[in-house]
Amino acid sequence: METSDRKRKLDQSIIRKLYHGVPCKDPTRESFLKRLKTYNVFNWSGKPVDPPQCARQGWEIAEKDVLKCVMCHQFLSVTLPSPSKHLPYKEACSKLRSRLASAHSKFCLYSTNPLPDSVLEIDHLSNMELQDTIQQQLLAFKNIEVLSHITSSEEEVKEIFDWFVETLTVPDINLSSFILVLTGWQFLKDDMLLQCDYCNRKWSIEPYLIQRNAGEKSDSVRPTVDPVGQHQRWCAWRAEERGWKSRLLQLQQLKESRSREKRSRFNSSVCGSLPDNMKAVRKLLNGTL
Repeated sequence: METSDRKRKLDQSIIRKLYHGVPCKDPTRESFLKRLKTYNVFNWSGKPVDPPQCARQGWEIAEKDVLKCVMCHQFLSVTLPSPSKHLPYKEACSKLRSRLASAHSKFCLYSTNPLPDSVLEIDHLSNMELQDTIQQQLLAFKNIEVLSHITSSEEEVKEIFDWFVETLTVPDINLSSFILVLTGWQFLKDDMLLQCDYCNRKWSIEPYLIQRNAGEKSDSVRPTVDPVGQHQRWCAWRAEERGWKSRLLQLQQLKESRSREKRSRFNSSVCGSLPDNMKAVRKLLNGTL
């Protein structure tokens, strides 16, 4: 009975989160991201395998050039010979790739069941979750504006930003803040840093802030930043199709869906007030008669 009550409370908690647009945490993905955060430029550079692939197969950094499986607790040395020694280096790289699976203990799940490819992508959110997530993250950027640019889709982003502002009430936001949130950055206000939850990259926002006070340098001579390029080379947010652009596409589809719903409600309202003969003409013109 106690187990049943606990399960019912858990189910109710999940339903409440879904109803309010709060993303439910996926423990598998959370543990993957936790392992991924152990990798950095100091302990993982010049390797032939990217950190997400290692974390996907259960490995985290134990110390520089040493991996540890979080399940079977096996260790794996990833020390490589100098790239100048072409043949030994090539052989060591090939061995490392295969050892990511074979170095686990015999009964370790990761030896034959690495996590699915979906963990290598950014979070998949429902439309309600996506709107709520963006809205909450934008609140942290209140009164913050930076000089930023993206290498593609700038007009599309501007169009979605205008629609987003009209749709939801988020005070004191601007296009640059929207771009930063859309491309995967969260604002750590106390430290004036931006952080990516996937690649764990952090960088200071201060050099790019737009100053509105008299006597400051004009915006035209201040440095600009490419938020996509600030991610680690292997970060999921940089992926051409499944990275930040997938969020943009989802918002575009949501915008179009809302527009269709609005037109449909308008047409139904107008049609409902017409005489029967006019309704027939309208249906004929629409090809529905």
